[in-house]
Amino acid sequence: MMVATSENLKKIIRKVVAFFIFTAFFSFISYAQPTMFFNNGAEVYVASSTILHINGGFQNDNIFATANVFENDGAITIATSNGIAGSVFLTNNSTLQGDGNYFVEQDWTNDAVFIAGNSSVDFNGDLQENITSSNATVTTFNNLVLSGTGTGNNRKKTLLLVDANIDVNGTLVLNNRELETLTNTIFVLNPSINCISNNTTPGNEGFVSSSFAAGGSGYLSRVTNSASAYLFPTGSSNSTTRYRPVKLTPSAASANTYTARLGNNDPTLDNFNILSIDTTLCQVNQLFYHEVKRSSGSDNSNIDLFYDQTADGAWDGMAKWNSTIPGIWNNMAAVTATAGNPLNDILKVNWADFSNSPYILSRQKPAAPSLMCSPICANSTNNIFTATGTTPFFLWSSPLGTTITSGQNTNTVSIDWGAVPGTVAVSAISNLGCASSLATCMVGLLQSPVAEFSSNMLESHYFNFTDLSVGATMQWAWDFGNGKSSAIQNPNNIYLSCGYQNICLTVSNNICFDSACSKIWVNELAIIPNVFTPNGDDINDEFFINSNCIDNFMLEIYNRWGMKIFETNLTGRAWDGFTASGEAAVSGTYFFIFKGISNISGKDFSTNGFVTLIRD
Repeated sequence: MMVATSENLKKIIRKVVAFFIFTAFFSFISYAQPTMFFNNGAEVYVASSTILHINGGFQNDNIFATANVFENDGAITIATSNGIAGSVFLTNNSTLQGDGNYFVEQDWTNDAVFIAGNSSVDFNGDLQENITSSNATVTTFNNLVLSGTGTGNNRKKTLLLVDANIDVNGTLVLNNRELETLTNTIFVLNPSINCISNNTTPGNEGFVSSSFAAGGSGYLSRVTNSASAYLFPTGSSNSTTRYRPVKLTPSAASANTYTARLGNNDPTLDNFNILSIDTTLCQVNQLFYHEVKRSSGSDNSNIDLFYDQTADGAWDGMAKWNSTIPGIWNNMAAVTATAGNPLNDILKVNWADFSNSPYILSRQKPAAPSLMCSPICANSTNNIFTATGTTPFFLWSSPLGTTITSGQNTNTVSIDWGAVPGTVAVSAISNLGCASSLATCMVGLLQSPVAEFSSNMLESHYFNFTDLSVGATMQWAWDFGNGKSSAIQNPNNIYLSCGYQNICLTVSNNICFDSACSKIWVNELAIIPNVFTPNGDDINDEFFINSNCIDNFMLEIYNRWGMKIFETNLTGRAWDGFTASGEAAVSGTYFFIFKGISNISGKDFSTNGFVTLIRD
């Protein structure tokens, strides 16, 4: 240990200082012994070309009444050795100054005077290092560099009990380390936008972390003097390690001071309840929040909050605690959301209100859609409802007794309605799943007529239909099931086919409709005409026996001399008035023989008789 304890020794040290400067490195390194460099009031000068390596701690002290200076313009390494921590102690009235470099492997305790000049202090230890003071002395660094390879808590360089400054020309180089301020503040007094640098490799970022306490919080503070983007590399290793920086862009090039920290926990734990939100928000981030303040100046600023969408979820808004409604998170309205790699950001432009500091990522409710309902018919189907909004998705609901048959999640739905009026409701759904306030409309009902009818068979193929509908009816639409229709109230219809036929009636009062259907049975048909006119006018040009339900069909035609001139056993084939040799039969009376048995009932429809052929 080197000790200066008297005025005489001081004089001796002053005389040999030049020799010491050039021999110190060798005396401390070559013997590799643990050494506590203790200067008690001597004036020591480390020249610019000199390296002083101390295997152990360094204490600069002064027990004398006069101020003595330890000046470093070279490079001093204070390394831990054989259990002696490589720490720096500045005590009593001592002064450490100069433009040199310091490489500190352990703690920095400043209870005296440190004049940074153009120096750099590199905290390069692999264990957690503290920057502290027992008498609240704040160290102002020129260049503060954080390095080392420690992990977990051992990557931290911690402000313990005191704040610290970076002077007006200095820099803060974080590399991939954590500058932990706890409830203290690191003040960066250099207004250059580039005076803070850090590693931004995902999972290996350098950042400043700060804590919240009931009496206040720690921060990273920056002085600004330009309308440029200032990075606040805020993060935290509390529970989950996160690097979530902030960028502030003042609106003017005048002097301002802004502070920021990351609250790396559920904001509710810090009395910023995430369930207390205004009516335009549907959710705020429960993982973390930011405190951002303007501690001096008056300029507005853009606020950019950054987040990792994969880890943090997707967000489209920003909210602020207490402004304007106290005790809740208030929507900051229009923001710009930008995807990035690896961090997305939410930007609020030209923000003015720095009165209450917490800010948070939010999901905003979309504007409520517009919806109008017109009266519809009771017991009706396919009623169309359309909402107008700006979102891609919509969530619909309708009352009991109704069914949404199509269109859910779109802006248009089809609803089958019952007999009771009710309310249709719809909300707009954002891309992030936030629902707007409900848009509703009351659906009034118009009474529909109730369709009903009866049928009466006049003959086996001839039917009469009677409208029995209830309610005011002004229009009728009959479908007889055989391709024929009618619009009169009580129509008749002839069927040329046998078997079941499906009859439907739709009635209307010009607004509402109702339909009813019923089946009728048409008996076997063997309708035989007694005259036909094969003149080519497509009217009654053939002698045709309707026999769709007949098996064992046979038709023979004889002239008045008993000569067979036509025969067929093909069901549905007619006699066209020509003989088997292709000659046109003359006008007159002809004898026919018809044979056929019903394939439904087995009834024998065989018969014979006369048919008259007339040619114009």
